[in-house]
Amino acid sequence: MVTTLPIHAGSVAPYSGSRIFWDTSTQNTIFQSGGYARMIQLKDKRLMAVTENNGIDITFSSNLGNSWLSPTKLVANLPGIPECVPDLIQLADGTIIVVYNPRPSSPFSADRKFGIRCKRSIDNGLTWSDEILVYDGGWDWGTGVWEPSMLQLPSGELQLYFADESVYPTDNDQQISMCRSFDGGQTWSAPIKTSYRQGSRDGMPTAVILHDGATIATAFEDNGWAGVGDFIPTIGVCPLATNWHNYWISASSPNRWKACDYNYVPTDVKGGAPYLRVLPWGETVISHQSTYGDGANQMYIYVGDQNAKGFKAMSAPFSLGATESAMWNSLAVIDTGIVVAVAPISGRVQMIKGYPVNTLNANYAHPTIDGTQTVGEGYFKANATQMILGRQQGTRFTGDFAFDKDSLYFTSRVSDLDQVAIGGSYGDGVTLLLDARNVSQDKPATGVYRLFFRLDGTMQVMNGVDGSSSWQVHPVGDTLNVDYKVKRTTRYYIVEAAIPWSSLSFDSTPSNTDMRVNVMLQNRASTSSIPVFEMLPDSKRDESWSWMKLRIGDISLTKVDHPTASSDQSYLIKRNGNNLEADPLNCSSITLFSPSGVIIAQSKEAKIQLPTTRGIFIVRVELNDGKEYISKIQN
Repeated sequence: MVTTLPIHAGSVAPYSGSRIFWDTSTQNTIFQSGGYARMIQLKDKRLMAVTENNGIDITFSSNLGNSWLSPTKLVANLPGIPECVPDLIQLADGTIIVVYNPRPSSPFSADRKFGIRCKRSIDNGLTWSDEILVYDGGWDWGTGVWEPSMLQLPSGELQLYFADESVYPTDNDQQISMCRSFDGGQTWSAPIKTSYRQGSRDGMPTAVILHDGATIATAFEDNGWAGVGDFIPTIGVCPLATNWHNYWISASSPNRWKACDYNYVPTDVKGGAPYLRVLPWGETVISHQSTYGDGANQMYIYVGDQNAKGFKAMSAPFSLGATESAMWNSLAVIDTGIVVAVAPISGRVQMIKGYPVNTLNANYAHPTIDGTQTVGEGYFKANATQMILGRQQGTRFTGDFAFDKDSLYFTSRVSDLDQVAIGGSYGDGVTLLLDARNVSQDKPATGVYRLFFRLDGTMQVMNGVDGSSSWQVHPVGDTLNVDYKVKRTTRYYIVEAAIPWSSLSFDSTPSNTDMRVNVMLQNRASTSSIPVFEMLPDSKRDESWSWMKLRIGDISLTKVDHPTASSDQSYLIKRNGNNLEADPLNCSSITLFSPSGVIIAQSKEAKIQLPTTRGIFIVRVELNDGKEYISKIQN
């Protein structure tokens, strides 16, 4: 029996939405020089990237960005006409299109116009068409056209959005315009207006089809919001059925809104160059640049809902020096939902991968508490990397969970070359914050715990108390009977802990239940420096409603084997080459999920094919008697 505690008066609706864990180990150079870079994943699973670099360069990766081919020049600059700000798309029929923006340099002359051009490839980027004219603007700086981006509709119609001041030659106004193509980019219509705020400059558009399949959402920078005094990311939407026919988004339209949820995002975070994408399960992600925070200009990324509203979970994917910038950025969503941030930093175009996570998980396992991490110990990910932090501090933190009938297991690994292991609460270490009863409070409350694993090998325990706004500190030596180990090397340290369910006031294993967790990495560069703290995105240390959900697995499913059984019929599920096979005598259906719960494949047969990409996947087998069994597989 699991004792249930009441929900208290201080309860707050729990945080919903995914948060992105940026993995500094994936940061890589795409182009040795360039700017305004964009990336997509092609139908053959390769990544393709394009950048502005004395013309337009392209390159490809066959291993999800781990390495890139030497770039090739797609478009060379003409005399006095730099080719700028490329974008790219692959159409449903496989055609790849790269669009770019000729921008004449001073001194201006009427024979050199600002414009939009494109090239097409029908053989996966091997060869390219001649240049195709999309649109010409004016010839001086006040009548330019800028920053093209593309979207294909389900009907096959191709749309090209761009910032357009050519229609306002007598003032400084700018609108978002759009041209259409019905033949795969070979010919284009005249532009129409899609958004405009009089006296302001809507600019740098991107467009997506939302998860409902019925809405076009555009992101653009807008410097006309009252009381803001700068550009901020803005969303404008149009019903797909309307498709911009006799329709555009005015300043007062209810279909124009500020992208960020300022209940979560600091109000002084301003800046332009937004880039919008949709995750496979429907949530939206947006990036933009801002002078807020570290570096001269930083790239910030947020997660929004399926309607492109309420963007929060603010994160900065790149760790910048004081004078570095990450400007004119973009996003790509690849594989089963990995977010790739792309930005020019110190002259080179860089990428880093982020992993959106909505719910953390603990699977049934029996890890050994010895301060080492061994692949296959049973944590949710084989290498115990369900959580990733450290970008803020230049360190790399990974963490993960497991459980058995006696304990909740927690492990973390912190890469740190400047370890400070001084006594008390002032040195380096990792804090696990646990809302064991999912009471979702705005202050520490009964059932909420704070466990600080210090680098010096000691541990501090605190817990919440109803009616108090502060933590109750346990006496030195009171560890709640937690079995833990902190092991150091010169390059990293590892924390492993087994927290007894009984110490969390459970009288039986709380399987198949939800908790809430937060982690806090505490790091000092030296004994004289001020500690720096990093937590899960948008988490508040003392407010468990803001922490992430931790799902404790179902203990009744522990009989499931990993798919490695022999070829006889006594198995539940096994791996056979690139297929997963269930017992054909008992299987009703088999479903393969990504770690975030997105269905990748489903079959009513007793066999399903694994994807070609590597990673962790979840497989669910439904039996003829209605029972379900779930397991993980490392591909």
